[in-house]
Amino acid sequence: MEHPPEPPSMSAAAVLPFGSEARLELATRAARLGIWDWDLLRDTVVYSPRAREICGLPPGDQPLRLEQLQALEHPDDRPRTHAMLQRALDPAIRERQPYEYRVIRPDGQVRWVRAHGEALFATVDGCERAVRYVGTLRDITEEQQLREALQASEARLRLAIDAGRMAVWEADLRNDTLVGSPELNRLLGFPEDASPTVEEIRAGYPPAERARVRGLIQQAAAQGGRFIETEFHYNRRDGRACCLQLRAEIHLDQGQAVRAVGVLVDVTDRHLAEESLRASEARLKLAQQIAGIGVWEWDLATDALAWSPEMYALLGLDAGTPDPWRAWCEAMHPEDRARIETAGRGAAAERRGVDLEFRILRDGAVRWIRAQGTTIGGNDGSAARMIGVSQDVTEAHRQQEALEYRNRALQQDIERSRRERERIFELSQELFAVAALDGRLKVTNPAWTQLLGYDAEALHGRFLVELVHMEERRVVLEAIGAMRHGARVQRFEGRLRRADGNWRWVAWTAVPEGDQFYAVGRDITDQKLAAGELEAANRQLRQQIESRERVEATLRQMQRLEAVGQLTSGVAHDFNNLLTIVLGNLDLLEHGTDDPKVTRRLELIRQAALRGATLTSQLLAFSRRQRLEPKVLDLNETVEGMSELLRSTMGGRIALATRLQPGLWSALVDPTQIELVILNLAINARDAMPSGGSLTIETANQALHEEPQQPGEPRPGDYVVISVIDTGLGMEESVRARAFEPFFTTKEVGKGSGLGLAQVLGFVQQSGGGVRIESAPGRGTTVRVYLPRARVDARQGQAERDARSTGSPYPQRRLALLVDDDNAVRDVTAARLRQLGFEVMEAGSGGAALDLLDRLPKVDLLVADFAMPGMNGAEVARQARQRRPELPILFVTGYADQSALADVGEERVVQKPFRNNELERKVRAAIGV
Repeated sequence: MEHPPEPPSMSAAAVLPFGSEARLELATRAARLGIWDWDLLRDTVVYSPRAREICGLPPGDQPLRLEQLQALEHPDDRPRTHAMLQRALDPAIRERQPYEYRVIRPDGQVRWVRAHGEALFATVDGCERAVRYVGTLRDITEEQQLREALQASEARLRLAIDAGRMAVWEADLRNDTLVGSPELNRLLGFPEDASPTVEEIRAGYPPAERARVRGLIQQAAAQGGRFIETEFHYNRRDGRACCLQLRAEIHLDQGQAVRAVGVLVDVTDRHLAEESLRASEARLKLAQQIAGIGVWEWDLATDALAWSPEMYALLGLDAGTPDPWRAWCEAMHPEDRARIETAGRGAAAERRGVDLEFRILRDGAVRWIRAQGTTIGGNDGSAARMIGVSQDVTEAHRQQEALEYRNRALQQDIERSRRERERIFELSQELFAVAALDGRLKVTNPAWTQLLGYDAEALHGRFLVELVHMEERRVVLEAIGAMRHGARVQRFEGRLRRADGNWRWVAWTAVPEGDQFYAVGRDITDQKLAAGELEAANRQLRQQIESRERVEATLRQMQRLEAVGQLTSGVAHDFNNLLTIVLGNLDLLEHGTDDPKVTRRLELIRQAALRGATLTSQLLAFSRRQRLEPKVLDLNETVEGMSELLRSTMGGRIALATRLQPGLWSALVDPTQIELVILNLAINARDAMPSGGSLTIETANQALHEEPQQPGEPRPGDYVVISVIDTGLGMEESVRARAFEPFFTTKEVGKGSGLGLAQVLGFVQQSGGGVRIESAPGRGTTVRVYLPRARVDARQGQAERDARSTGSPYPQRRLALLVDDDNAVRDVTAARLRQLGFEVMEAGSGGAALDLLDRLPKVDLLVADFAMPGMNGAEVARQARQRRPELPILFVTGYADQSALADVGEERVVQKPFRNNELERKVRAAIGV
């Protein structure tokens, strides 16, 4: 029902003019209407105070959003109201029909409202559209409830008629006509669409029943009555007999029945049910006899008891016992008698039923009896009697006692298990936790304090993820999210922060249940550390394996080089002896002839011999058996001094550039050999640029800290680096890996010996450095030569060399003892020494030289070939020093055994074949002139 209108305040009535707005205000308040105004252009809705009240919104004039109002609509009504709203706002439809829907207020209350609105349209941006939607809102909850109640009442009436299988009819007794509801045809056995006549209907009455019903109507009319009710038998049109109940109202006119209105009900099933009930009662009585259920009736006014025969048998009494009440009391256990009597009279006084169990003594044994009864009131409203049944439940009672015993035992087991679980919970070293599905901890066991240092109060209410390391938080959040969807999480790991700031690794297993989850965490920090140590050990082992493989590769390379080196060094030694003979004799021949033609041919022979000497030097460099003379050099000056030579070597197709680092460290290296290295690398680069390109030579200081990864690379240390960079064809990886192998070349036959890079590697490694190659097909090649850094400045080294430069001729004649197993080489060497002003004593073996040394009174210089059969030069020198400690000794050699000459200075070794004034310079250095 509608609420009464709100009376206006006196102050408002005093100032409000009684115009149209005032009348509208009074009308809406009287009708309890709410007004709404929706500005579609601004998408704001203004609700009047009554509209806000209907929707349960707080008072105020703040505009609302459509989303706020739609959120209040019942979800089941929202599609329908949305469709009606679309039709109202459509310019082609402009529907103005009211619509009803439910509103769910913020407090949860559901109210029915009726909205009636009209849209205002205008042209916006060339299109006609709704710009405002104005209307009223009315609370129709009470109307809806009345409507629903009426519909429910009508439905119940229809249900009652249908359920009762009633047929409504009306008969005109004067015209002998009858009309009825569709149910009438069904009751009488006619088709649904039939219109039976009165005669057809009366044909179904048995003759006696028809006369009896007519007599009842006449009797009621004679007595002035209006209602009759009776049952009669009827033979349906379909041949089935039934029993119908007639209820009718008789309308009289001057004492004559003229019209009757009533209902017919098919009571055939009821009659059948009554017959069935009678049969059931008979069966029940039989069942009581068999089951021993006794029926009793207690007259509360007289305390008289009436028992069925089964009741006597139940109590062990004879059926003819004269005083049932006394027999009842005597049979009942004395401890239960007062309780049962009090309970029975109390139930009777309160007019409620009883359900009691008590003991009786029968044949000296205790039996349990269950009595159930209900009170029946008298005419004055008080309880008059109680009727009920009793049954022997001794066996059930015993079973109940046994069940209770088992339940007590089970409860004890449960309690014991609970204590055990609590004990495990308290003593376990694993982390037990109960947490909400948002990850907030609710219960933790003492292991949290032992492992992490937190007490239970500090952990209660904290989010588990707050304790987790940032790197594992995503894993923990994903596990909690999975449990929100009911998934069991088998295992996830994360680090938990201890109270002291340290971290512990914990592996979790968790399972959700209801609005929380249970988690068990195991400390796996030691396993993680062990796994980390194992991984480190494996990593170290892999590194060792890789290092070993590199060492093995290096060793295999060294073994190959050593094998080739032994061969080449032997060949070079013999070849140097031959070249020494050739070059020495050439010098003698040049001094003995003035013929220009002979001199020219001798020069050609010298050039060929010198080329052979260069090849021999390359073989010795490759085998690292040549004797180096390292000097402190400024490699920037070396590169600048070679610029013209390199430009002429490169030709016009290749541009040459240098990038020299200022402040370059000094290098300790053989000057001649480093020039050969630079020239060799430049020529290789030129050959890799057949169509031209650019060649860059740069210098740099570099300190290495990493171990070499490939054979030939430098070890950690300080190096002066010379890089030769070309823009040529580049190398495949397979070619680059074999670049330093002796006799390996990609050039055509006859255009390369394959010793160039091998010579570079041999020289650099013999000098204490290394080489790296960077190359790729089409991207050119960079060869970096790492030379050891000198600890003395290059200028200081040059000053020391200048101080040892060649001086004036020998002031006096001196004696040199020469020992060499090769007669031709010895003859050439002796001739060179005599040119230097020495008298020479020759020996063909070490033993002969020592004999001469013992016999000669004075020897100024011992010149010994290093490689001789029997006693080599080093052994001759050692024994000569024992005889004459101050004797200067000079070695000549085609190759030098590094271990044997490790203690011999560079100034004491002359390389065969002799070049320029090397023999003279080192002789002067040996004798000190």
